[in-house]
Amino acid sequence: MSSVIILKKITNYSPEQTLENFKHAAQRANMYCFHLTVDLDPDNNFQSAEGTLSEVNEETLSNTDDEETIRYFTFNVNKVVEDSYDSFTWLTQSTDYFWAVDIVNINHEYEFIYRFVVEYFQHNREDYLWFDDAEWYYTADDILKLSQRPYDPNWCSEKIV
Repeated sequence: MSSVIILKKITNYSPEQTLENFKHAAQRANMYCFHLTVDLDPDNNFQSAEGTLSEVNEETLSNTDDEETIRYFTFNVNKVVEDSYDSFTWLTQSTDYFWAVDIVNINHEYEFIYRFVVEYFQHNREDYLWFDDAEWYYTADDILKLSQRPYDPNWCSEKIV
């Protein structure tokens, strides 16, 4: 698996609000959000955003000799484009969901990602979580049910609720 995807409804989608929701979830999960870059077009419209979530602040990550011991991942927030419509009908049975957020460079840190997504889905109840090679997804309710149990490392390789 190369990425973890957050699927969002196209209707009323705001990439700027999604980025804010992402940052707030990181704060609640006691994670640091930095290296945030937002690309705008000449008319000042959102094009994309990317950043890093880490267990340590930017200065600590920059000054470490061994980045491999620090848990972090990078992410991208996407805008709706014309081919976003119907892009996940095969999975969600809805024409209104698309690939809004991409969590990449995960370095097998699934427990760290899990900590984040639990916080994220507490306030983003209509979104879905999909692993880019899976035939299934988690709803917000699924993630919150999982959070009531001890951590299960299989959560990212099979649907366990």
